[in-house]
Amino acid sequence: MTRAAVFFGWLYGVPFLLVVGLLRRMSSPHLPTSAAAEAFGATTDRFLVAALVLNLVLPVAGLVLARSARDGYWIRHFVGALVGMVSIYLVVSIAAGATTAPLIGDVPTDQEPAPRVTQCIPRSGGTGCPGG
Repeated sequence: MTRAAVFFGWLYGVPFLLVVGLLRRMSSPHLPTSAAAEAFGATTDRFLVAALVLNLVLPVAGLVLARSARDGYWIRHFVGALVGMVSIYLVVSIAAGATTAPLIGDVPTDQEPAPRVTQCIPRSGGTGCPGG
């Protein structure tokens, strides 16, 4: 049961986290403040990092569990998962090379408008306002 949970967790969980992270990275959210944009970027990074870490950990842990139980059926599955793990890293590296911004560590721009200056407030020394 444990080996099956590890295998199917890798088979379905890693691609799910990766797709969610990549969709969030490619989306253009309308965030009102820079704090909201940073929170969105941090959550997206957590999805992508979790997917990449679990992509490594789950097949290796499953292979160790299968070998310790001497279960040939699951050993073959996890050896195939190791090949799949490498192919996922290859696809992610190709996607990262094709983008203009980094996949991890990128913060979307906020939609906060720049404040409008409507009047000049003079400062002492006469350097505050143009013309005087």
